Amino acid sequence: MDIVFKNGALQKVDGTEKTWKADLVFLSMGFLGPEHYLSESLGLELDEKTNYRADKGSYRSSASHVFVAGDCRSGQSLVVRAINEGREAAREIDLFLMGSTDLP
Repeated sequence: MDIVFKNGALQKVDGTEKTWKADLVFLSMGFLGPEHYLSESLGLELDEKTNYRADKGSYRSSASHVFVAGDCRSGQSLVVRAINEGREAAREIDLFLMGSTDLP
């Protein structure tokens, strides 16, 4: 069966099913974005790739007091980029909560 990405979601293509004999099958699904049960319950806006929408730099989402960074914000990337965004988001959260920050 073929799968296509359409309107922000994976969808089956009818009539493309196939059967193969196999003793063992490995599935490589890849990163499909953040879970949406959380975004739905918090009312978070999503971007065109279905990630949680938040501006780089402030990391504020569309929900009050909710910050978003890393893969949830920008999609799958290098772990060092996610770590950097986590540090930057921590600084913004500290500034938001305390009014100032000593974090780099």
